[in-house]
Amino acid sequence: MRNEVSAWRTDGFPVDAERILRVQGYRDPARIRPRIRKIAERAAADIAAVANPDARFVRCTIESVSNGVLTLAGGHQFTCAAFDRLLANVTDVVVFVMTLGPEMDAATAQRFEASEPVDALFLECAGWLCVERATRMLAAHVQEEMASEGLGVTFRLGPGYDYKSGEDRAVWGLEDQPALFRVFGDAPLPVDLLESCAMLPKLSRSGLFGVAPRS
Repeated sequence: MRNEVSAWRTDGFPVDAERILRVQGYRDPARIRPRIRKIAERAAADIAAVANPDARFVRCTIESVSNGVLTLAGGHQFTCAAFDRLLANVTDVVVFVMTLGPEMDAATAQRFEASEPVDALFLECAGWLCVERATRMLAAHVQEEMASEGLGVTFRLGPGYDYKSGEDRAVWGLEDQPALFRVFGDAPLPVDLLESCAMLPKLSRSGLFGVAPRS
């Protein structure tokens, strides 16, 4: 598995309509209008048909972590002041990119074009909930692959997120996205990186899982 790009996919699945409503700020079920609830239920069901989680991942050995700079085998480097703390006991990382696919972006755009902005908003919310679940599923898959080595996944880190660093918080900047994509070499990926460091399709995620011996 080390240094080899692997693929992982799963079929689409529905999400919980109640979670969509909570994320959108509807905290009191008794005060949710029937129309809004129906839109959430429709988005929760529709996501299974339009989202197709698809990921690529590669396991890399950590060469060093020093002064906020993570260096992987092959010379790939990333910078975040929190790395020294977060990666203190980590031996390897699994770098990944994941997307729900272009059909998801198209479905959201169609709802906006049909003047159904609430439908579009709720479907996109369902998409991000799907990304969260698919990420956990990918982590479980990676952990299963490494179980025979006595290794396990510890946590996920990603460009654009901030992490505790001493008494402050440190951001892993999006400007590291090109370096993360270079880890995959010439392997075809289901995600394109734009000059802005945003990704297409829109509902995509990049990052790494820490890998350490299981206690």
